[in-house]
Amino acid sequence: MPDKDGDAIVTPYQLWTQDGTALVAPLPPFPDTVGRTMPLDNRLAGTFTVRRSDRPLGIVLIPTGHEPATSPATLPIFAASGDSIGVTGDNWVECPDGFLIWFLTQ
Repeated sequence: MPDKDGDAIVTPYQLWTQDGTALVAPLPPFPDTVGRTMPLDNRLAGTFTVRRSDRPLGIVLIPTGHEPATSPATLPIFAASGDSIGVTGDNWVECPDGFLIWFLTQ
């Protein structure tokens, strides 16, 4: 996965340890600064693909057992303009508190 494309303030609607949703507000200079409510998933580190068809706006990924210490938290954004983006083990190492996949509007 490439370097991060920006940062966002992420406010979960439940505890970080629970799957659910979160309000995501990108910080400038990210090109799309309109906030979104996105799914939030706790996951074990691993390699997988996030598909636009499954998560049209994107997803917040929180590593199980390494949740952010504060709420809200600032997490890195990895943006994609295509139909999918791959997540690798490197993402989990580089972003120990979590990160988000943001599908840019087409």
